[in-house]
Order: sequence, then C-alpha cells, then structure tokens
Amino acid sequence: MTKKLIAAAVQWAPEVLDLERGLLRARDAMAEAASNGAQIAVFPETWLLGYPYWASISVRDPRFTEARRRLQQLALTRDGEAMRSLQKAAADAGIAVVMGLHERAGGSIYNVAAYISADGQLLNLHRKLMPTNTERLVWGQGDGSDMQSVEMSGAKVNGLICFEHQMTLARHALAIKGVQVHAALWPGHAFINGVIDASTRHIAHENGCFVVAAREVMSIDRLGKHLPDFSDEPERWYGNGGSAIIAPNGSYLVEPVFDAETILYHELDFARIDDASWLFDGVGHYSRPDVFQLRWDESPKTPRA
Repeated sequence: MTKKLIAAAVQWAPEVLDLERGLLRARDAMAEAASNGAQIAVFPETWLLGYPYWASISVRDPRFTEARRRLQQLALTRDGEAMRSLQKAAADAGIAVVMGLHERAGGSIYNVAAYISADGQLLNLHRKLMPTNTERLVWGQGDGSDMQSVEMSGAKVNGLICFEHQMTLARHALAIKGVQVHAALWPGHAFINGVIDASTRHIAHENGCFVVAAREVMSIDRLGKHLPDFSDEPERWYGNGGSAIIAPNGSYLVEPVFDAETILYHELDFARIDDASWLFDGVGHYSRPDVFQLRWDESPKTPRA
C-alpha cells in the first residue's frame, strides 16, 4: 500500500523572548494541526523565543545587550523542563514536530531544529552549521554529528535551517542519509523570498523528497511590553511568512502564503517520491562515486555543558 502522510507548516507569529507564552502557543499550534489531521508539523527557524531580528543593531546599543541577556537566560537545554514541556505537548496532541528553537549549552547559544516524535521522544537536535552574517553575534556553530534522518510518523525526516540550504554538500549529506520529508526552517524576511523559492524547490527535486517550508509572520505590534522599545524602526520586525509545501518534482502542492497567520496542510503521497527518483536519483543511478566523493566528519564536538 502506498504510504501517505498529512503534513503541516505552521505560520504563526512567535512570542519573542517569552518562553512561557511561547510554550503555550506551541502547544496550541500542535493541537490545532493535529485536530486537522496532520501527522507532522514543521515550525519556522528559532520560532520558540523568536528569530533575533534585533541582532543587526549595534552591539553597543543597550537594546542589543538586553535582548541577548534575556535570550541567554531563556534558551532551552536538552534535558530541561522547557524541552520536556515541548515533548509532552507533541505527545498530548499525537503529532510529530520539527521545532525551531534556541538551545543553550555552557556559555553558547545554538540555532536548533528539534525533532520530536508523536509519542514525545526527542529524536534529534540539529544545530545550524553556520550562522549567517550578524547571526554570528548570537549563535555558535554546529557540527556534522546531527545531520541525520529520523523516523517520524512512518517517514524518513530530516532538514536544514535557512542558508544551510545554500551549502551544496550539506544537501548531499542529507540525501545520503535518506529522506522522504525535508523540513525547511526559515525566518520571515521578505528580502529572501526569491532565495527561499529557489532553494526549497531545488532541494525537493535534487533530493527527491517532499519539502515542508515553514516561515513566520511578524510585526512590531506583536512585540510584548517586556522587550526594549523598537518603535523607531518597525521595518526591522517585519516578517511576511511565505510557508509552502512542495512535491518531489519541485512543484508547489501548497503555494507560498504571505501576510497571514495560518497553518498550511497537504497530504503527501509517497508514490511521487518513486516517480521522481526514477527520473533523477542523486545518490543512486545518477551519482558518480568514481568521480565525486564527500568527506564528512560526523564526530560530535561537544561544548562545555
């Protein structure tokens, strides 16, 4: 029997630097997605606690320091209460989840995609390999140990975060691990809409998989009163969404939706993966290991706990 799976892309605004409200909102999104039949839900990049749109202001600005300190205080730990709360929410809803969040280990913070099964097991934490531009003021670098596929709701699932999609060898590494559903976690920046369209559709074709691309909507009026005053630059906080669901041939199953808080759904028919790989299989009949080889260090580089 052909495998089918209902996937959801969550395009809700985050609760910026508010862990308690963020966890409640995550629980509500999981419950809503599950009630609509979804078996797996993908959230945007660092959705829990919010993407650091504030990172591009001057580090001498006291607002930067205040936001950084608050993030360092609230960022999740692997075995902490907040992570367990996320796992329980997934189990209560009975839905597998790929959640973008901030992880703290020692004195460092990481941009992470957390893979949580429908029974609440934490299957993998993938740390973004390379923070982009001013993100380097916020996050440390990941390593090659967590570039893995995990079994979620009967599907092989992996993914990348933001500009990791531009790392050719990272895309190939995921293909080697086997993938049926690729979770693409992005922020809401409107200026990269074209990049995201090209990147997500390309990896769907290149790796012969479905892609669930999740982005948030955001605006300055959604910031809580616990945050510094950013009213002088509202454009900094504008995120226009653009989540989508893409078939293995690179065509849209659900086209990008902009400027609306919503959850996107579509049933994924895995027969389409077989059709796509018959035409092009980058790690199968279309590979040339006699010509090209990937050297990949999968050993963990464990930071100070």
